[in-house]
Amino acid sequence: MHRDVSTGIRRLLTALLGIILTVSALSLGGCSREEVGIMNKEKYGLHVEKDGTITLMGEPFYGFGVNYFAAVAWYVGSETQPTADYQAGLAGLASYNIPFVRFPLGAYYPAYYELYDEDPEKVFSFMKGVLDECQKNNIGVIASLMWWDAVIPVHVGGKRADMGDPDSEVVKYARKYTEDVVSRFADHPAIWGWEIGNEYNLNADLCDPELKNFLWPSTIPSMPLDNVDGFDYYTSTEMRTFYVEIAKVIRKYDTYRMITTGNGEMRPFANAIYKAGKAMNKDTHIWELTWESNTREEFDRMNSFMTPDPIDTLCFHLQSGTHDGSNKYVLSFEMFGDIISSKEYFKAYYETAKKLKKACYFGEFGDMLDMETAPDVIEKFKVVTDAIAASGIQIASLWQFQAYTDEGVSGEKLDVLSGLNVDLKEQGKQNIAEYWEKVKDQAG
Repeated sequence: MHRDVSTGIRRLLTALLGIILTVSALSLGGCSREEVGIMNKEKYGLHVEKDGTITLMGEPFYGFGVNYFAAVAWYVGSETQPTADYQAGLAGLASYNIPFVRFPLGAYYPAYYELYDEDPEKVFSFMKGVLDECQKNNIGVIASLMWWDAVIPVHVGGKRADMGDPDSEVVKYARKYTEDVVSRFADHPAIWGWEIGNEYNLNADLCDPELKNFLWPSTIPSMPLDNVDGFDYYTSTEMRTFYVEIAKVIRKYDTYRMITTGNGEMRPFANAIYKAGKAMNKDTHIWELTWESNTREEFDRMNSFMTPDPIDTLCFHLQSGTHDGSNKYVLSFEMFGDIISSKEYFKAYYETAKKLKKACYFGEFGDMLDMETAPDVIEKFKVVTDAIAASGIQIASLWQFQAYTDEGVSGEKLDVLSGLNVDLKEQGKQNIAEYWEKVKDQAG
């Protein structure tokens, strides 16, 4: 009798273990994580050499891409958005000689992660369809993994400060999601680089003792602000821990491709609010802000701190040209105790990256804000693209649209980028034809 009970229990436990392993295998395309091991042995995508040079197939690569946020985010799980839209959009970008795009392999709100938890295979199938379409159009992808810093904490019932605890549910979920996505697509030739999130640094070290500012809009039904406290803010130290944990997961499967943070502009006062966060009340996770401007040395130090190994690519975004919220684009900056030009400011990021022996990726540029309707907007846009090229930065992505259009000024900007990319091809700095030919040969 006892033997029968024991045998039944063992059978039950064996069955449960089989279910667990089957679910894990399904999320990885039919094989366990242990069987997957290191992937991307064909060395697909962009690589960062030891001196910070970005290469494609071993040759230095230069290019102007675009952001195409909607490519996955608007369509995954949607019953109304026709996939023909993103297919036409990618074909349109290819006609303008765009070599790569940046978009999230995911979506914006918590509902996406609910869909992912419920049916990961459906999500993976859709992602693969988009990546296959990119490959069909000879377009690479900088794949952003977890776009908005607030969403996973809300989804798992945690806090943003939990990013600093590797054992928290926030980090555990983020690691698993990263592991699932990277292990699924590390062998896809359309993936050119991995990005952790979008502009997490712009919220880091910001805190309001009254719990009113620096959170997220109160109008999002799935993200209520009912129970916020100081732990809903996070420091750059906590963010840095999160970056390291996620980058380690990426490197577990893909030892080759570039990894970037997705950081926005380095806040002009980043060092001051970093120090303020270090002096927080540990019980309440609250601190008082100070706003002293960075020196150039502090700018370098904060970029280094926010781009920890194994991340190999320093990233920044600068859609707007002002820090005062005026919605005006300016071509010079009050920075480092001086007035400097766009070219000098862009070059500062490049020089800092070089000091760190890391690549530099200008992840979002070119939304000209108040200049968008000006008669000389394209001339001003060319000033920006010329400044990027002259700075030494190898890759940059236009922030232009969530869904594709080439009407009006959008098309004029694409014309500019097309000309720049054609020039780079002719100079031997953009070997994408050879790359995609290699992909076809390997597939054949």
